[in-house]
Amino acid sequence: MSIVPDRVVAMQIGAISFVDEGVDRTLDILAERGAVNALFLATPTWTRGTGGRQIPGYPIPDHGVQEYDLGWVGGNYATPHPQYYGNTVLGDVGRAPEHPELDLLNEVIPKARERGMKSFAWMEESGGARQLRTYPNFAKVLEVDAWGRPGRRPCFNNPDYRNWHLGFVEDYVQSYELDGLAWCSERPGPLNMLMQGTVDVSEIGCFCPHCRQVARDRGIDVDRAMRGYRELVDWNQRVGAGERPVDGAFVTFWRILLNFPEVLAWQTLWTESQRQLYRDIYGVAKAISPEVQVGWHVYHNISFSPFYRADQDYTETAKFSDFIKVVIYNNCAGPRFFTWVKSICGALFADAEPEDVYPLMMKLLQLDEGSYEKLPQTGFTADYVRRETERAVAGVGGQSAIYPGIDIDIPVGVAKQRGLEKPRDVGTKINWDDNEGELTACTPESVRDATLAAFEGGAEGVVLSRKYSEMLLENVSGAGDAVRSLK
Repeated sequence: MSIVPDRVVAMQIGAISFVDEGVDRTLDILAERGAVNALFLATPTWTRGTGGRQIPGYPIPDHGVQEYDLGWVGGNYATPHPQYYGNTVLGDVGRAPEHPELDLLNEVIPKARERGMKSFAWMEESGGARQLRTYPNFAKVLEVDAWGRPGRRPCFNNPDYRNWHLGFVEDYVQSYELDGLAWCSERPGPLNMLMQGTVDVSEIGCFCPHCRQVARDRGIDVDRAMRGYRELVDWNQRVGAGERPVDGAFVTFWRILLNFPEVLAWQTLWTESQRQLYRDIYGVAKAISPEVQVGWHVYHNISFSPFYRADQDYTETAKFSDFIKVVIYNNCAGPRFFTWVKSICGALFADAEPEDVYPLMMKLLQLDEGSYEKLPQTGFTADYVRRETERAVAGVGGQSAIYPGIDIDIPVGVAKQRGLEKPRDVGTKINWDDNEGELTACTPESVRDATLAAFEGGAEGVVLSRKYSEMLLENVSGAGDAVRSLK
């Protein structure tokens, strides 16, 4: 083994990898292949993006059990201690049904420490997961849409939902010798969703009593905000169905914003509510253990949407962060951005074609990638990793470490085999692409170059993503080669 101690090289990994391949053997492979010196241990998680084996229908990598784990559910892979969940109607619900005898943190942390590896709880909110809706009382924590009906996803201002997640934080930090927590919430807020493509009306919120009170405290007119969002939902549905207002989709959208400026205020309220949960997670963890490192996953939309990017202020986030894991997945960025541009041309930019919008997005996002039509086959370059790393490093101004997420074999396009599992999530997909055919693929060289580009951009570490159970070993070695070349 050759562990490089002065740079964080973290691997996102779920319980199934240790069950299938053994704890000792897996840790040794990670160190030998990837120069890994930190683990992002996926718990809790209800998403295939971080838990379970390979997503059914995509190629199984060259390690682990060679079959899909159809019916995977997910949840908490640690032992719940009920005393930490007394302040929520959800209680300590959520223990994963798979491997009930396994305590992921208890099994892995001591053996990782023997090898000089740090251990982080990789906590995925999974707000769209259907499984969450099977838990008793979960309906009580859902958002409320602009018509006053229960929505699709949980509300950040609902105290029972907040306290459930804070219970996980307190439980993990009190019960295990963790080095840190990495918390993930891949949600952009209502206005961003309406601009990016056709959405279900139940996804646009939240207007529950808790959010209404926050709005009143901020001086926001709740009724006008709800009226504005109802008009935007109607605009979104009509434009998505192919209708074009006489003044065009964009002008009509902008007119609604002018008539109802409360719409923008509500998007800010939603973003600030998400951010406040981050602050609370940080505060709870630090109150228990000041040494524990706390950070956040910023999802791929920050590379695609200038509107979402405006919400995600690195300078502000750095005030309650020890590190920020920024998704800079260059290989899958090509197919994903191809689909994202096509999608927004069915909403905000419905007056234009994707080929018209793509150059504008490149300028607004300060990126320089290949031609639009070839993105699904080429992906983004390693230079994209360097640019986005530099931007994040400049944004935090030395107040937080930046750990770019490095793409290793994240699935692209639609699955070759379909229908193997029922849909796992409710509502509009995120981080998706609908491309088919021969698409871009990672290689040891592309992973090496992306890893080197991250450090060239000023990163203090990298996070090999999304999960070990979907990675080819030779591509993990590409990251290790890059890290060792920097010694």
